[in-house]
Amino acid sequence: MTSSDYDPSPQKSTSGFQLLIPVLVVLMVFLVASRSPIDSDLWWHLRSGQVMIETGHPLITDMFSYTREGETWVNHSWLGEIILFGLYRLGGWTAISAWMGAMAALTAVFLWWQTRGNTYVKAGFILLASVVCAPLWTPRPQFFSLVLLALLVWLINRWLDRGGHSIWFSVLLFILWPNLHGGFVTGILYLLAYSVGLLIDALNDTGDTRKMLLKKLRLLLPVTVGGYLASAVNPNGYRMWLIPFQTVGVRVLRQFIQEWSSPDFHSVESWPFALFIILMIFCLSRQREKTSLRLIFPAILFILMGLYARRNMAAAAITGIGVVIDAWNSMTVGNFLRHLVPNEWLEWIKNYRAAQKQFSVNQMKWINLIIAGFLGLICFIKLFIVGYPGLMRVYEAKYFPMDAVSFILKTPSICEGRVFNSYNWGGYLIWRDPRVKVYVDGRTDLFGDEILGDWMTIIQAGNEWQNLLEKWDVTRVIIEPNRPLASIISSKGWVERYRDTQAVVFDRKK
Repeated sequence: MTSSDYDPSPQKSTSGFQLLIPVLVVLMVFLVASRSPIDSDLWWHLRSGQVMIETGHPLITDMFSYTREGETWVNHSWLGEIILFGLYRLGGWTAISAWMGAMAALTAVFLWWQTRGNTYVKAGFILLASVVCAPLWTPRPQFFSLVLLALLVWLINRWLDRGGHSIWFSVLLFILWPNLHGGFVTGILYLLAYSVGLLIDALNDTGDTRKMLLKKLRLLLPVTVGGYLASAVNPNGYRMWLIPFQTVGVRVLRQFIQEWSSPDFHSVESWPFALFIILMIFCLSRQREKTSLRLIFPAILFILMGLYARRNMAAAAITGIGVVIDAWNSMTVGNFLRHLVPNEWLEWIKNYRAAQKQFSVNQMKWINLIIAGFLGLICFIKLFIVGYPGLMRVYEAKYFPMDAVSFILKTPSICEGRVFNSYNWGGYLIWRDPRVKVYVDGRTDLFGDEILGDWMTIIQAGNEWQNLLEKWDVTRVIIEPNRPLASIISSKGWVERYRDTQAVVFDRKK
Protein backbone atom coordinates (compact mmCIF):
# COMPACT_ATOMS: atom_id res chain seq x y z
CA MET A 1 0.00 0.00 0.00
CA THR A 2 1.20 3.53 -0.78
CA SER A 3 0.58 6.65 1.19
CA SER A 4 -1.95 7.64 -1.46
CA ASP A 5 -4.24 4.75 -0.68
CA TYR A 6 -7.36 5.13 1.42
CA ASP A 7 -7.26 4.64 5.12
CA PRO A 8 -10.81 3.39 5.53
CA SER A 9 -10.91 3.69 9.27
CA PRO A 10 -12.69 6.65 10.87
CA GLN A 11 -10.24 9.43 11.69
CA LYS A 12 -9.76 10.54 15.26
CA SER A 13 -8.94 14.13 16.05
CA THR A 14 -7.45 15.79 19.10
CA SER A 15 -9.27 19.06 18.46
CA GLY A 16 -12.58 19.45 20.23
CA PHE A 17 -14.16 21.32 17.34
CA GLN A 18 -12.85 18.80 14.81
CA LEU A 19 -14.79 16.11 16.65
CA LEU A 20 -17.92 18.10 15.85
CA ILE A 21 -17.20 18.48 12.11
CA PRO A 22 -18.36 15.00 10.96
CA VAL A 23 -21.51 15.36 13.05
CA LEU A 24 -22.25 18.72 11.43
CA VAL A 25 -21.64 17.28 7.95
CA VAL A 26 -24.07 14.41 8.55
CA LEU A 27 -26.72 16.72 10.03
CA MET A 28 -26.38 19.21 7.17
CA VAL A 29 -26.77 16.43 4.61
CA PHE A 30 -29.83 15.16 6.48
CA LEU A 31 -31.24 18.70 6.58
CA VAL A 32 -30.93 19.17 2.82
CA ALA A 33 -32.10 15.67 1.84
CA SER A 34 -35.21 15.55 4.04
CA ARG A 35 -37.48 17.18 1.48
CA SER A 36 -41.17 16.96 0.74
CA PRO A 37 -41.49 13.54 -0.95
CA ILE A 38 -42.82 14.62 -4.34
CA ASP A 39 -41.90 12.36 -7.27
CA SER A 40 -43.87 10.93 -10.18
CA ASP A 41 -42.67 7.38 -9.47
CA LEU A 42 -43.32 7.46 -5.73
CA TRP A 43 -47.04 6.90 -6.26
CA TRP A 44 -46.83 3.53 -8.01
CA HIS A 45 -44.05 2.42 -5.64
CA LEU A 46 -46.38 3.11 -2.70
CA ARG A 47 -49.31 1.33 -4.33
CA SER A 48 -47.12 -1.68 -5.12
CA GLY A 49 -45.92 -1.82 -1.53
CA GLN A 50 -49.50 -1.64 -0.28
CA VAL A 51 -50.60 -4.50 -2.53
CA MET A 52 -47.73 -6.69 -1.37
CA ILE A 53 -48.32 -5.96 2.32
CA GLU A 54 -52.03 -6.70 1.97
CA THR A 55 -51.61 -9.86 -0.11
CA GLY A 56 -48.44 -11.15 1.53
CA HIS A 57 -46.84 -11.92 -1.84
CA PRO A 58 -44.24 -10.13 -4.00
CA LEU A 59 -45.85 -8.32 -6.93
CA ILE A 60 -44.17 -9.67 -10.09
CA THR A 61 -47.10 -9.53 -12.50
CA ASP A 62 -48.47 -6.27 -13.86
CA MET A 63 -51.87 -5.30 -12.52
CA PHE A 64 -51.80 -1.52 -13.02
CA SER A 65 -51.81 -1.06 -16.80
CA TYR A 66 -53.96 -2.40 -19.61
CA THR A 67 -51.10 -2.37 -22.12
CA ARG A 68 -49.08 -4.92 -20.12
CA GLU A 69 -51.74 -6.36 -17.80
CA GLY A 70 -51.02 -9.92 -16.70
CA GLU A 71 -47.48 -9.96 -18.09
CA THR A 72 -44.38 -10.68 -16.03
CA TRP A 73 -42.99 -7.59 -14.33
CA VAL A 74 -39.43 -7.88 -13.05
CA ASN A 75 -40.10 -5.89 -9.91
CA HIS A 76 -36.53 -5.44 -8.71
CA SER A 77 -37.61 -2.96 -6.02
CA TRP A 78 -40.26 -5.11 -4.34
CA LEU A 79 -38.67 -5.04 -0.88
CA GLY A 80 -37.87 -1.34 -1.17
CA GLU A 81 -41.51 -0.65 -2.03
CA ILE A 82 -42.69 -2.57 1.01
CA ILE A 83 -40.36 -0.50 3.19
CA LEU A 84 -41.59 2.76 1.62
CA PHE A 85 -45.25 1.94 2.12
CA GLY A 86 -44.55 0.65 5.61
CA LEU A 87 -42.97 4.00 6.46
CA TYR A 88 -45.92 5.83 4.95
CA ARG A 89 -48.37 3.76 6.96
CA LEU A 90 -46.44 4.37 10.18
CA GLY A 91 -45.65 8.06 9.83
CA GLY A 92 -47.16 9.46 6.64
CA TRP A 93 -45.16 11.83 4.46
CA THR A 94 -43.00 12.85 7.42
CA ALA A 95 -41.65 9.31 7.76
CA ILE A 96 -40.70 9.19 4.07
CA SER A 97 -38.98 12.58 4.33
CA ALA A 98 -37.06 11.32 7.37
CA TRP A 99 -36.09 8.18 5.44
CA MET A 100 -34.72 10.34 2.62
CA GLY A 101 -32.65 12.35 5.08
CA ALA A 102 -31.41 9.22 6.84
CA MET A 103 -30.34 7.56 3.58
CA ALA A 104 -28.38 10.62 2.48
CA ALA A 105 -26.82 10.98 5.93
CA LEU A 106 -25.82 7.30 5.97
CA THR A 107 -24.17 7.75 2.57
CA ALA A 108 -22.18 10.67 4.01
CA VAL A 109 -21.10 8.49 6.93
CA PHE A 110 -19.70 5.82 4.59
CA LEU A 111 -17.95 8.50 2.52
CA TRP A 112 -16.37 9.85 5.69
CA TRP A 113 -15.15 6.42 6.73
CA GLN A 114 -13.61 5.61 3.36
CA THR A 115 -11.51 8.79 3.18
CA ARG A 116 -8.60 10.12 5.21
CA GLY A 117 -6.74 13.34 5.85
CA ASN A 118 -7.56 16.78 7.19
CA THR A 119 -10.99 16.92 8.80
CA TYR A 120 -11.94 20.21 7.16
CA VAL A 121 -10.83 19.03 3.71
CA LYS A 122 -12.88 15.86 4.09
CA ALA A 123 -15.91 17.84 5.21
CA GLY A 124 -15.68 20.21 2.23
CA PHE A 125 -15.34 17.50 -0.37
CA ILE A 126 -18.00 15.27 1.14
CA LEU A 127 -20.42 18.19 1.10
CA LEU A 128 -19.52 18.77 -2.56
CA ALA A 129 -20.11 15.07 -3.32
CA SER A 130 -23.45 15.33 -1.52
CA VAL A 131 -24.47 18.27 -3.71
CA VAL A 132 -23.57 16.18 -6.78
CA CYS A 133 -25.79 13.40 -5.42
CA ALA A 134 -28.64 15.75 -4.50
CA PRO A 135 -30.61 15.41 -7.79
CA LEU A 136 -30.86 11.68 -7.04
CA TRP A 137 -32.20 12.26 -3.52
CA THR A 138 -35.73 11.27 -4.47
CA PRO A 139 -38.32 9.22 -2.56
CA ARG A 140 -37.66 6.09 -4.58
CA PRO A 141 -35.94 2.75 -3.90
CA GLN A 142 -32.92 3.87 -5.94
CA PHE A 143 -31.84 5.67 -2.75
CA PHE A 144 -30.95 2.23 -1.38
CA SER A 145 -28.50 1.78 -4.25
CA LEU A 146 -26.64 4.98 -3.39
CA VAL A 147 -26.21 3.90 0.23
CA LEU A 148 -25.19 0.34 -0.64
CA LEU A 149 -22.67 1.51 -3.25
CA ALA A 150 -21.04 3.75 -0.66
CA LEU A 151 -21.01 0.82 1.79
CA LEU A 152 -19.47 -1.47 -0.84
CA VAL A 153 -16.67 1.00 -1.61
CA TRP A 154 -15.88 1.25 2.10
CA LEU A 155 -15.94 -2.54 2.57
CA ILE A 156 -13.62 -3.25 -0.37
CA ASN A 157 -11.04 -0.63 0.56
CA ARG A 158 -11.15 -1.70 4.20
CA TRP A 159 -10.59 -5.32 3.16
CA LEU A 160 -7.67 -4.46 0.88
CA ASP A 161 -6.03 -2.36 3.57
CA ARG A 162 -6.69 -4.52 6.62
CA GLY A 163 -7.58 -7.95 5.30
CA GLY A 164 -10.08 -9.84 7.40
CA HIS A 165 -13.54 -10.99 6.40
CA SER A 166 -15.15 -7.75 5.21
CA ILE A 167 -14.90 -9.00 1.60
CA TRP A 168 -17.53 -11.64 2.37
CA PHE A 169 -19.99 -9.02 3.53
CA SER A 170 -20.05 -7.77 -0.06
CA VAL A 171 -21.48 -11.12 -1.19
CA LEU A 172 -24.23 -10.84 1.41
CA LEU A 173 -24.76 -7.30 0.14
CA PHE A 174 -25.59 -8.65 -3.32
CA ILE A 175 -28.25 -10.92 -1.85
CA LEU A 176 -30.03 -7.96 -0.23
CA TRP A 177 -29.34 -5.27 -2.84
CA PRO A 178 -31.29 -6.72 -5.85
CA ASN A 179 -34.38 -7.01 -3.67
CA LEU A 180 -34.22 -3.33 -2.77
CA HIS A 181 -33.37 -1.88 -6.19
CA GLY A 182 -32.07 -2.94 -9.60
CA GLY A 183 -29.07 -0.64 -9.23
CA PHE A 184 -27.05 -3.56 -7.84
CA VAL A 185 -25.34 -3.62 -11.23
CA THR A 186 -23.44 -0.46 -10.24
CA GLY A 187 -21.82 -2.53 -7.50
CA ILE A 188 -20.83 -5.21 -10.00
CA LEU A 189 -19.35 -2.60 -12.34
CA TYR A 190 -17.43 -1.08 -9.43
CA LEU A 191 -15.92 -4.46 -8.54
CA LEU A 192 -14.98 -5.15 -12.17
CA ALA A 193 -13.30 -1.76 -12.60
CA TYR A 194 -11.55 -2.18 -9.24
CA SER A 195 -10.30 -5.63 -10.32
CA VAL A 196 -8.86 -4.27 -13.58
CA GLY A 197 -7.06 -1.51 -11.71
CA LEU A 198 -5.84 -3.98 -9.10
CA LEU A 199 -4.38 -6.21 -11.83
CA ILE A 200 -2.49 -3.33 -13.46
CA ASP A 201 -1.24 -2.15 -10.05
CA ALA A 202 0.07 -5.65 -9.39
CA LEU A 203 1.81 -5.86 -12.77
CA ASN A 204 3.43 -2.47 -12.19
CA ASP A 205 4.69 -3.48 -8.75
CA THR A 206 7.30 -6.01 -7.69
CA GLY A 207 8.16 -8.39 -4.90
CA ASP A 208 5.86 -9.06 -1.98
CA THR A 209 3.49 -6.22 -2.88
CA ARG A 210 2.81 -7.80 -6.29
CA LYS A 211 2.16 -11.18 -4.68
CA MET A 212 -0.19 -9.61 -2.15
CA LEU A 213 -2.16 -7.72 -4.81
CA LEU A 214 -2.47 -10.78 -7.05
CA LYS A 215 -3.64 -12.83 -4.07
CA LYS A 216 -6.30 -10.19 -3.37
CA LEU A 217 -7.32 -10.21 -7.02
CA ARG A 218 -7.75 -14.00 -7.04
CA LEU A 219 -10.28 -13.61 -4.26
CA LEU A 220 -11.99 -10.47 -5.57
CA LEU A 221 -12.88 -11.90 -8.99
CA PRO A 222 -14.82 -14.91 -7.60
CA VAL A 223 -16.55 -12.57 -5.17
CA THR A 224 -17.61 -10.37 -8.10
CA VAL A 225 -18.99 -13.33 -10.03
CA GLY A 226 -20.61 -14.68 -6.89
CA GLY A 227 -22.22 -11.33 -6.21
CA TYR A 228 -23.76 -11.26 -9.67
CA LEU A 229 -25.04 -14.82 -9.35
CA ALA A 230 -26.37 -14.04 -5.85
CA SER A 231 -28.68 -11.40 -7.35
CA ALA A 232 -30.91 -14.27 -8.46
CA VAL A 233 -31.85 -14.84 -4.79
CA ASN A 234 -34.94 -12.85 -5.57
CA PRO A 235 -38.63 -13.47 -6.38
CA ASN A 236 -37.71 -12.61 -9.99
CA GLY A 237 -35.03 -15.32 -10.12
CA TYR A 238 -32.63 -15.34 -13.06
CA ARG A 239 -34.51 -12.45 -14.68
CA MET A 240 -32.56 -10.14 -12.38
CA TRP A 241 -29.45 -10.96 -14.41
CA LEU A 242 -31.12 -9.46 -17.49
CA ILE A 243 -32.85 -6.39 -16.05
CA PRO A 244 -29.82 -4.04 -16.36
CA PHE A 245 -29.49 -4.84 -20.07
CA GLN A 246 -33.23 -4.55 -20.66
CA THR A 247 -33.40 -1.15 -18.98
CA VAL A 248 -30.40 0.34 -20.78
CA GLY A 249 -31.67 -1.14 -24.05
CA VAL A 250 -34.83 1.02 -24.00
CA ARG A 251 -33.95 3.75 -26.53
CA VAL A 252 -36.81 6.01 -25.47
CA LEU A 253 -35.14 6.43 -22.07
CA ARG A 254 -32.42 8.65 -23.53
CA GLN A 255 -34.84 10.60 -25.70
CA PHE A 256 -37.63 11.30 -23.26
CA ILE A 257 -36.70 10.68 -19.61
CA GLN A 258 -34.53 13.44 -18.16
CA GLU A 259 -32.51 11.39 -15.69
CA TRP A 260 -31.39 9.03 -18.48
CA SER A 261 -30.16 11.86 -20.72
CA SER A 262 -26.70 13.43 -20.58
CA PRO A 263 -26.14 16.24 -18.05
CA ASP A 264 -27.10 19.70 -19.28
CA PHE A 265 -24.21 21.87 -18.16
CA HIS A 266 -26.25 24.97 -18.96
CA SER A 267 -28.32 23.95 -15.93
CA VAL A 268 -27.14 24.87 -12.43
CA GLU A 269 -28.06 21.38 -11.29
CA SER A 270 -25.12 19.92 -13.28
CA TRP A 271 -22.48 22.46 -12.22
CA PRO A 272 -21.41 20.59 -9.05
CA PHE A 273 -20.71 17.52 -11.19
CA ALA A 274 -18.60 19.62 -13.56
CA LEU A 275 -16.73 21.13 -10.60
CA PHE A 276 -16.15 17.66 -9.18
CA ILE A 277 -14.58 16.48 -12.46
CA ILE A 278 -12.42 19.62 -12.75
CA LEU A 279 -11.16 19.23 -9.18
CA MET A 280 -10.32 15.58 -9.77
CA ILE A 281 -8.31 16.39 -12.89
CA PHE A 282 -6.56 19.30 -11.16
CA CYS A 283 -5.66 17.33 -8.05
CA LEU A 284 -4.47 14.26 -9.95
CA SER A 285 -2.30 16.41 -12.20
CA ARG A 286 -0.58 18.15 -9.25
CA GLN A 287 -0.26 15.33 -6.73
CA ARG A 288 3.21 14.40 -5.53
CA GLU A 289 2.54 10.66 -5.15
CA LYS A 290 0.85 8.36 -7.60
CA THR A 291 -2.69 7.23 -6.83
CA SER A 292 -3.40 3.53 -7.29
CA LEU A 293 -5.25 2.62 -10.48
CA ARG A 294 -7.60 0.39 -8.51
CA LEU A 295 -8.98 3.61 -7.05
CA ILE A 296 -8.92 5.64 -10.26
CA PHE A 297 -10.51 3.14 -12.65
CA PRO A 298 -13.92 2.93 -10.91
CA ALA A 299 -14.00 6.73 -10.64
CA ILE A 300 -13.29 7.15 -14.37
CA LEU A 301 -15.87 4.51 -15.29
CA PHE A 302 -18.66 6.18 -13.33
CA ILE A 303 -17.69 9.67 -14.49
CA LEU A 304 -18.09 8.45 -18.07
CA MET A 305 -21.41 6.87 -17.11
CA GLY A 306 -22.41 10.15 -15.44
CA LEU A 307 -21.65 12.03 -18.66
CA TYR A 308 -23.81 9.51 -20.51
CA ALA A 309 -26.77 9.67 -18.12
CA ARG A 310 -27.23 12.10 -15.24
CA ARG A 311 -28.66 9.42 -12.97
CA ASN A 312 -25.06 8.08 -12.73
CA MET A 313 -23.60 11.36 -11.43
CA ALA A 314 -24.20 10.27 -7.84
CA ALA A 315 -22.33 7.00 -8.37
CA ALA A 316 -19.43 8.98 -9.87
CA ALA A 317 -19.26 11.16 -6.76
CA ILE A 318 -19.45 8.18 -4.40
CA THR A 319 -16.69 6.21 -6.15
CA GLY A 320 -14.54 9.24 -6.92
CA ILE A 321 -14.62 11.24 -3.69
CA GLY A 322 -11.82 9.21 -2.14
CA VAL A 323 -9.62 9.75 -5.20
CA VAL A 324 -10.12 13.52 -5.08
CA ILE A 325 -9.41 13.79 -1.35
CA ASP A 326 -6.43 11.44 -1.65
CA ALA A 327 -4.90 13.49 -4.49
CA TRP A 328 -5.63 16.74 -2.63
CA ASN A 329 -3.78 15.42 0.41
CA SER A 330 -0.81 14.64 -1.83
CA MET A 331 -0.66 18.20 -3.16
CA THR A 332 1.24 21.15 -1.69
CA VAL A 333 -1.67 23.55 -1.50
CA GLY A 334 -0.82 25.61 1.58
CA ASN A 335 1.10 28.40 -0.17
CA PHE A 336 -1.37 28.39 -3.08
CA LEU A 337 -4.34 28.85 -0.76
CA ARG A 338 -2.62 31.54 1.29
CA HIS A 339 -2.52 33.75 -1.79
CA LEU A 340 -6.28 33.36 -2.20
CA VAL A 341 -7.39 33.74 1.42
CA PRO A 342 -7.42 37.31 2.80
CA ASN A 343 -4.99 37.97 5.65
CA GLU A 344 -7.91 38.98 7.88
CA TRP A 345 -9.39 35.47 7.54
CA LEU A 346 -6.07 33.82 8.33
CA GLU A 347 -5.69 36.03 11.40
CA TRP A 348 -9.24 35.17 12.54
CA ILE A 349 -8.52 31.45 12.16
CA LYS A 350 -5.32 31.83 14.14
CA ASN A 351 -7.09 33.69 16.93
CA TYR A 352 -9.98 31.19 16.92
CA ARG A 353 -7.61 28.27 17.35
CA ALA A 354 -5.85 30.06 20.17
CA ALA A 355 -9.17 30.80 21.88
CA GLN A 356 -10.30 27.23 21.43
CA LYS A 357 -7.38 25.94 23.47
CA GLN A 358 -8.65 27.89 26.46
CA PHE A 359 -11.64 25.54 26.79
CA SER A 360 -11.36 22.36 28.77
CA VAL A 361 -12.34 18.97 27.32
CA ASN A 362 -15.65 19.00 29.19
CA GLN A 363 -16.41 22.54 28.05
CA MET A 364 -15.77 21.59 24.41
CA LYS A 365 -18.07 18.61 24.81
CA TRP A 366 -20.88 20.88 25.97
CA ILE A 367 -20.23 23.40 23.21
CA ASN A 368 -20.27 20.61 20.61
CA LEU A 369 -23.44 19.18 22.10
CA ILE A 370 -25.20 22.56 22.01
CA ILE A 371 -24.21 23.22 18.39
CA ALA A 372 -25.15 19.71 17.23
CA GLY A 373 -28.39 19.86 19.24
CA PHE A 374 -29.35 23.18 17.69
CA LEU A 375 -28.79 21.88 14.16
CA GLY A 376 -30.66 18.68 15.07
CA LEU A 377 -33.59 20.79 16.27
CA ILE A 378 -33.63 22.60 12.92
CA CYS A 379 -33.71 19.20 11.18
CA PHE A 380 -36.67 18.16 13.33
CA ILE A 381 -38.56 21.37 12.60
CA LYS A 382 -37.94 21.01 8.88
CA LEU A 383 -39.23 17.43 8.97
CA PHE A 384 -42.46 18.64 10.52
CA ILE A 385 -42.84 21.33 7.84
CA VAL A 386 -41.98 19.32 4.71
CA GLY A 387 -44.19 16.41 5.74
CA TYR A 388 -47.17 18.52 6.79
CA PRO A 389 -50.27 17.17 4.95
CA GLY A 390 -51.46 20.65 4.00
CA LEU A 391 -48.15 21.47 2.32
CA MET A 392 -48.12 18.11 0.59
CA ARG A 393 -51.54 18.82 -0.90
CA VAL A 394 -50.24 22.14 -2.21
CA TYR A 395 -47.35 20.37 -3.93
CA GLU A 396 -49.68 17.63 -5.17
CA ALA A 397 -51.94 20.21 -6.80
CA LYS A 398 -48.93 22.04 -8.26
CA TYR A 399 -47.19 19.07 -9.86
CA PHE A 400 -50.00 16.57 -10.46
CA PRO A 401 -53.54 16.75 -11.90
CA MET A 402 -55.27 16.47 -8.54
CA ASP A 403 -58.53 18.17 -9.56
CA ALA A 404 -58.61 16.57 -13.01
CA VAL A 405 -58.24 13.08 -11.52
CA SER A 406 -61.02 13.89 -9.03
CA PHE A 407 -63.19 14.77 -12.03
CA ILE A 408 -62.33 11.47 -13.75
CA LEU A 409 -63.14 9.43 -10.66
CA LYS A 410 -66.50 11.16 -10.17
CA THR A 411 -67.64 11.60 -13.78
CA PRO A 412 -68.38 8.67 -16.10
CA SER A 413 -66.96 8.76 -19.61
CA ILE A 414 -69.29 9.40 -22.55
CA CYS A 415 -68.24 6.01 -23.93
CA GLU A 416 -67.17 3.09 -21.80
CA GLY A 417 -63.50 2.33 -22.40
CA ARG A 418 -59.96 3.01 -21.25
CA VAL A 419 -57.93 6.06 -20.20
CA PHE A 420 -54.91 7.37 -22.07
CA ASN A 421 -52.67 9.30 -19.69
CA SER A 422 -49.56 11.45 -19.56
CA TYR A 423 -46.44 9.40 -18.77
CA ASN A 424 -45.63 11.31 -15.57
CA TRP A 425 -49.19 10.92 -14.28
CA GLY A 426 -49.55 7.15 -14.61
CA GLY A 427 -48.27 6.46 -11.11
CA TYR A 428 -50.47 9.19 -9.67
CA LEU A 429 -53.57 7.65 -11.26
CA ILE A 430 -52.55 4.26 -9.86
CA TRP A 431 -52.27 5.76 -6.38
CA ARG A 432 -55.54 7.66 -6.51
CA ASP A 433 -57.56 4.65 -7.65
CA PRO A 434 -55.99 1.30 -8.67
CA ARG A 435 -59.21 0.42 -10.49
CA VAL A 436 -58.21 2.90 -13.20
CA LYS A 437 -55.88 1.01 -15.52
CA VAL A 438 -53.26 3.25 -17.13
CA TYR A 439 -51.72 3.25 -20.58
CA VAL A 440 -48.22 3.78 -19.21
CA ASP A 441 -46.38 4.79 -16.04
CA GLY A 442 -42.79 5.08 -14.80
CA ARG A 443 -41.92 1.39 -15.17
CA THR A 444 -39.95 1.86 -18.40
CA ASP A 445 -38.34 -1.58 -18.33
CA LEU A 446 -41.83 -3.13 -18.32
CA PHE A 447 -43.24 -1.15 -21.25
CA GLY A 448 -40.15 -1.02 -23.44
CA ASP A 449 -39.74 0.78 -26.75
CA GLU A 450 -42.94 -0.66 -28.24
CA ILE A 451 -45.42 0.88 -25.81
CA LEU A 452 -43.36 3.96 -25.02
CA GLY A 453 -42.83 4.58 -28.74
CA ASP A 454 -46.58 4.34 -29.38
CA TRP A 455 -47.19 6.66 -26.43
CA MET A 456 -44.90 9.27 -27.94
CA THR A 457 -46.67 8.94 -31.30
CA ILE A 458 -50.03 9.57 -29.66
CA ILE A 459 -48.96 12.41 -27.38
CA GLN A 460 -47.23 14.20 -30.30
CA ALA A 461 -50.27 13.62 -32.56
CA GLY A 462 -48.05 11.80 -35.04
CA ASN A 463 -49.11 9.49 -37.82
CA GLU A 464 -51.48 6.72 -36.73
CA TRP A 465 -52.30 8.30 -33.35
CA GLN A 466 -56.03 7.79 -33.90
CA ASN A 467 -55.54 4.17 -34.89
CA LEU A 468 -53.44 3.53 -31.81
CA LEU A 469 -56.14 4.95 -29.52
CA GLU A 470 -58.73 2.77 -31.25
CA LYS A 471 -56.43 -0.25 -30.97
CA TRP A 472 -56.47 0.04 -27.17
CA ASP A 473 -60.15 1.05 -26.98
CA VAL A 474 -59.27 4.43 -25.44
CA THR A 475 -62.31 6.63 -24.77
CA ARG A 476 -60.85 9.14 -22.31
CA VAL A 477 -57.63 11.17 -22.45
CA ILE A 478 -55.95 13.11 -19.63
CA ILE A 479 -52.86 15.07 -20.66
CA GLU A 480 -51.14 18.43 -20.23
CA PRO A 481 -52.86 21.32 -22.08
CA ASN A 482 -49.68 22.19 -24.01
CA ARG A 483 -49.29 18.78 -25.65
CA PRO A 484 -49.69 18.67 -29.46
CA LEU A 485 -52.45 16.08 -29.03
CA ALA A 486 -54.48 18.54 -26.92
CA SER A 487 -54.57 21.08 -29.75
CA ILE A 488 -55.86 18.69 -32.42
CA ILE A 489 -57.95 16.03 -30.69
CA SER A 490 -61.13 18.16 -30.46
CA SER A 491 -61.35 18.31 -34.24
CA LYS A 492 -61.16 14.52 -34.54
CA GLY A 493 -64.31 13.43 -32.75
CA TRP A 494 -63.40 14.13 -29.10
CA VAL A 495 -65.16 16.35 -26.58
CA GLU A 496 -63.36 18.44 -23.97
CA ARG A 497 -64.86 17.63 -20.57
CA TYR A 498 -62.48 19.35 -18.16
CA ARG A 499 -59.65 21.87 -18.27
CA ASP A 500 -57.44 23.73 -15.81
CA THR A 501 -53.87 25.01 -15.93
CA GLN A 502 -52.56 21.55 -15.05
CA ALA A 503 -54.55 19.14 -17.18
CA VAL A 504 -57.23 18.71 -19.81
CA VAL A 505 -59.65 15.78 -20.13
CA PHE A 506 -61.24 14.64 -23.41
CA ASP A 507 -63.90 12.00 -24.04
CA ARG A 508 -64.55 10.24 -27.31
CA LYS A 509 -67.95 11.08 -28.85
CA LYS A 510 -70.51 8.33 -29.11
